[in-house]
Amino acid sequence: MHWNPLNVQTYDPPPNFADQLANTSSAIYINQSIPNTLFLLPPNTTNGMQSFAWSVGVEPQDLFEICLTLFLAIIAGTIFISLFVWMVDWVFSRRPSGILPASTNLTSPTLKAQSRRLSASSKDMLDTHTSGDGSSTGFGHSYPFLRRRWLRPEVSSFHSSVLIGNLVRVLVLFHLPVTIFSCYEISAGNSASSLALGALSFALFSVLAPSFLLLRLARTPTTKLYDETRTLLALGPLYNHYRQNSQLFSGLLFLSNLVLGVTIGCGQHSGTAQAIIILVAEVVSALVTSVWLPWSAGAGMGLISFLFCVARIVVAVLLVILTPTVSPYVAS
Repeated sequence: MHWNPLNVQTYDPPPNFADQLANTSSAIYINQSIPNTLFLLPPNTTNGMQSFAWSVGVEPQDLFEICLTLFLAIIAGTIFISLFVWMVDWVFSRRPSGILPASTNLTSPTLKAQSRRLSASSKDMLDTHTSGDGSSTGFGHSYPFLRRRWLRPEVSSFHSSVLIGNLVRVLVLFHLPVTIFSCYEISAGNSASSLALGALSFALFSVLAPSFLLLRLARTPTTKLYDETRTLLALGPLYNHYRQNSQLFSGLLFLSNLVLGVTIGCGQHSGTAQAIIILVAEVVSALVTSVWLPWSAGAGMGLISFLFCVARIVVAVLLVILTPTVSPYVAS
């Protein structure tokens, strides 16, 4: 069922007012020849998630399934693309059948110069270069015209770290909507299976996955987070835009999303309570951001962050003012 909010019910005025509505001189006259394009929702639709679902043309019980399907589909697509690029890298990095003698590999001036160059440029590149397979030398490349940096075999071991980093980006983008719709699915309780799936999604993607990532950040030395290439590729989306010793500031994002998601998803019966909790969460988030200031001194993010925090607080205050409980007192 796809509800079209522009399709209104058949015009059937109450009998007591039918004559006045059809009288052209009446103050409540309605011209039936004019198209009726009022925005209407199905009968007995409540405020909140149900109104949102019908407005976009889906049933309320399908919101969680659509969100989770999109989230998992993007994860699957990211994994598939990464594996494909990894396979292409492996194919074009294979060694030919002929192998140079071991003595040549040990005494070649070219190899010595290349090793010194790799050691000076990147510790990670050197570790991969001397991993023992010998495939990272220029003598063993079958396709010299394809020897670009992103296809060279010495960086092929970084593909897994790149994949993890892309999955972390997807989680950061979908953490709030997955939390909202998971909590809404739990609070709706349409069936035991939907309740279990919502609880599993909330526990896995909203709590456990962010907690594991923050634990990794807390247990990893700061020098390794900013100096080791593999760690930066895998966990960098969480902290690479913050200064050193402030990498755990990303936990504020997950915590804020968790509070807002639970409030919006489970608080459908009280819009006033939702607005108040959102206002408190935004004020706390603004205070923590203003005190912590995780960006570097030359980044120029202090003023921009302050303006965004003020804008979010203003929106939260308007939500409280426009609630049915507070709005009559403000209007009076």
